[in-house]
Amino acid sequence: MTYSKIHHAIKHRVTSNNNFTTPPNLAISLIAKVNLVPGDTVLDPALGEGSFYNNFSAFVEKDYCDMLIGDDFLEYSNQVDWIITNPPYSDLDAWVIKSTEVCRKGFAYLLGLINLTPRRIEIANCSGFGLTSLHLCKVFHFFGISAFVIFEKSKPNVVSYDRIV
Repeated sequence: MTYSKIHHAIKHRVTSNNNFTTPPNLAISLIAKVNLVPGDTVLDPALGEGSFYNNFSAFVEKDYCDMLIGDDFLEYSNQVDWIITNPPYSDLDAWVIKSTEVCRKGFAYLLGLINLTPRRIEIANCSGFGLTSLHLCKVFHFFGISAFVIFEKSKPNVVSYDRIV
């Protein structure tokens, strides 16, 4: 199958596939990019197989949600310092909004690069979170290039964008 056929099949599927497991070795290297300090509370709201959650440092308090067992992040009511996860792309706007509501310090997502849009950056910015880090990586069973993005409370963006069409 050519890349354009793969893209077409993904773009026009009837039901979304929100379950893409992050390789644990990649999760470990991405977690290290987040400025966690002892005592931070960290949430993985898309637990899946636990690639992120299982590799959070012992010095943090950790929590999770798992949509596969009906534990919906969008109904999560606690406050946390950080969210680190590979979120479901089909409801990403709602996840960005919810992350800005429950995070005290920031959130970090592994996204398909095409899912990092000016609109989503603006949603975070309007809630006081700046995009402070962007790390590109390739996961061979994911479509295209992935971006690990870190948004931090009260920090400026390291990228600029336009929403003028």
